[in-house]
Amino acid sequence: MESENQRVKFLDVGHGDSSVIYLNSGHSENENVVIVDIVDSDKLLTELTSHKIKVVDLIIISHSDADHCRGVNDFLEKYMAVGIVKNICFNLDKRQPTKTMKLILKKFIEIYQKQRITLLRGQNDTSVQKRELISNDKSKLFLIYPNVAESTEAYLKNDTNNTSIVCLLENDVCNVLFSGDLEESGWKKLLERMPELKCEILKMPHHGAFYDEKSGIGLKQILEILQPRDVIISSGDNKKYKHPDIQTIELLKEKNIKVYCTEFTSLCHCNANEFNRKCYGDIEIAVTDTAYEIRTEKENFSLLNHIACQE
Repeated sequence: MESENQRVKFLDVGHGDSSVIYLNSGHSENENVVIVDIVDSDKLLTELTSHKIKVVDLIIISHSDADHCRGVNDFLEKYMAVGIVKNICFNLDKRQPTKTMKLILKKFIEIYQKQRITLLRGQNDTSVQKRELISNDKSKLFLIYPNVAESTEAYLKNDTNNTSIVCLLENDVCNVLFSGDLEESGWKKLLERMPELKCEILKMPHHGAFYDEKSGIGLKQILEILQPRDVIISSGDNKKYKHPDIQTIELLKEKNIKVYCTEFTSLCHCNANEFNRKCYGDIEIAVTDTAYEIRTEKENFSLLNHIACQE
């Protein structure tokens, strides 16, 4: 059996995002580990402990909404007591930071001043299309959005979602796109700069929200450009946002794109609590030199009553 050179695990954290990238096999002493967003610190700690991870090479905070970063400080307090975090990449994306983000920023500075960490800007120069963050001999992780101009424009509009850090994990077998909560106008800017951008696996932006073309570029056009085979929706029942949108699910089905949702939501019309809210639960992408495989914690999607999710 071929050895795995890359794994990506999308953790089931309810309404929020949190992912772990492992470059090289899970048993390699030279393995690099990247975390993208932190919501449930204890779940993330359990994940790292189960793989005996003593060093995290990079933490990326896509943006400062709580459903992407509320677990950051608790994770740093607990993990850095026993392990090492080398780098943190983030942006200042709110003119008036939330209380949570102020605490996170203070923690970053505190750790930096103890010379225990390197802080990286979460934006590129306008002369750079993509910036390599970390790599091995098989895979490279690039920061592709925002650049300074895109970040500044969104900042002036107090548009946190469109300052989301977007990263592309490139591999000859499988490209994975981490899109944060990037919205229509941000996608328009990104895809005008990088019209050839493609991915096999797309972490759906904004938990499966539907985008029309009123404010930039619609979801239909985004999918036509990216051409993903599989999409991940990190979802959870949320009365305010009600993600994913039914139009998103129907469009994905129309395009024969396989949908993997972490949890059931009110959209599903089923007794979600009967299955501990899990649709697929944790979702892992395992990549070898010739193929990729998607492994899931559960497979409860077949229990859905909504026609859009039936195969």
